[in-house]
Amino acid sequence: MSDNIRMDSHKLIFHPDVVSKWLGGEEIYPLSVEVGLSNVCNHRCIFCAVDYSEYKGKFIDKEIILSALKTLSEKGAKSVVFSGEGEPLLHKDAALIINKTKSYGLDAALSTNGVLFDEAVARECLQSLTWIRFSVSASTPETYAKIHQTKEADFHTALKNIKNAVSVKKEGKLGVTIGVQLLLLPENIKEAVSLAEILRDIGVDYFTIKPYSEHPDSINDNRPDYVSMNAEIRKIEVQLRDAQKNDYKVFFRAGQMEKLAYNRPYKKCCGMDFMCHIDSQGDVIPCIMYFGNPEYRFGNLYDSDIVSIWESRHKVCDKINATELKGCREICRLNEMNIYLNELMHPGAHVNFV
Repeated sequence: MSDNIRMDSHKLIFHPDVVSKWLGGEEIYPLSVEVGLSNVCNHRCIFCAVDYSEYKGKFIDKEIILSALKTLSEKGAKSVVFSGEGEPLLHKDAALIINKTKSYGLDAALSTNGVLFDEAVARECLQSLTWIRFSVSASTPETYAKIHQTKEADFHTALKNIKNAVSVKKEGKLGVTIGVQLLLLPENIKEAVSLAEILRDIGVDYFTIKPYSEHPDSINDNRPDYVSMNAEIRKIEVQLRDAQKNDYKVFFRAGQMEKLAYNRPYKKCCGMDFMCHIDSQGDVIPCIMYFGNPEYRFGNLYDSDIVSIWESRHKVCDKINATELKGCREICRLNEMNIYLNELMHPGAHVNFV
């Protein structure tokens, strides 16, 4: 498969009408929303960005989130990613919410460790997903259990469920893209290639390897030294390229690793106007960077409607931008979008020579 999913880029170029309105100072609504259905998780991954949340057992009310998503769809939103601060499938209505989201005309996606995505769940909601991404951080049960901090049996369950998803996709001739992500650590670097080969044989669409990016509030302190790992990284990058076959694509995100040590060419996060996060407690926040911090929430869905919350966000956005993003993570999903928007706002002298 070609890189039509633009793994390390952005997709604002496909929404010029919304970008044009934004440049003209018009009020716009988020094109994409990330939703945390739950802050509970059945794993305790050593790289978890929100381990400081203590997984307190919050589940967003089904009617509250569906009402907000229906309204956002009517206002121009295009997609919803169910991931957030916990395992989405621990919410008892996860499959129903995914199906309803699709019925509202929104593209739906799911990020999961896969242990609960059994064949029954796949048959219930896979047809409503544009993509699903499984988090699998090793190719052996022993390493998997160590990194995910769970029992070894979960490794076999996750792989079985990925196989089931591929089978359900093929059987139903579904258009869903099935991917798997490994977060690269010293503990699993020697297993990246073997996992790529396992997943190729299972029949997933892609496998992506991404670097660890530390959240400022994280309790864990597992930041790898990718500079010292460089020789081994370059070696497996070649091997991973060779693991590709036919439409099976491997994305080794070396560029993201390099960005861990670069200076942003912008001082404001304009991407906040195009995306937002709704957490399991109903807080609407700019991104997961501000999860659990009431000082930076736009509002709460249990107290107000999504329209009022979104249209009152500017004070919080201005507060964040006043810091020149000095407290933000090195690798941010809004980074490429911000580079693009910054260029649009500050064009060079020769832009008319097309």
